[in-house]
Amino acid sequence: MKNLTTTIMLLSTLSLFSCSKLIYSNEQVMNKYKTKGDVIKQFGPPTEKRSADAAEEWLYSYDRQAGNPDTTAKKVTNFSIYKRFIIFNLDMQGNVLNWRCEGVDFGKRKAQPGKTLALVAGSVGLIAGLVTLAMHSFTFNPGPIAGGR
Repeated sequence: MKNLTTTIMLLSTLSLFSCSKLIYSNEQVMNKYKTKGDVIKQFGPPTEKRSADAAEEWLYSYDRQAGNPDTTAKKVTNFSIYKRFIIFNLDMQGNVLNWRCEGVDFGKRKAQPGKTLALVAGSVGLIAGLVTLAMHSFTFNPGPIAGGR
């Protein structure tokens, strides 16, 4: 009975996931930002900036709480530590040389409600079948009736 309960819980958890199709990966989305203007248009001013010899780095933090975002970047020599961020490396002409992100995903997905409905319906049917099978495999035996032979 313990295995049946575990199986039902596992299948119930699986039915909570929805089906979706990946349209653009995070890498495809991020590679479309080619210039400083593209980056500012999409992300606004960076959280922090730092300059190197012939390049500039912009950090966008996604750790901060929602509220009034800063409108100016803090100029730093070393970036602060964040768990969720994007760093763009820009040359002096304003071209994006490369980027790096951690803890953020801008991949585009398209929901597929038909597949999600089929997954949930199939999971419910399987669970109902397992419960029915389990109920038929156990027989109720009250034992000898008290006081009689």
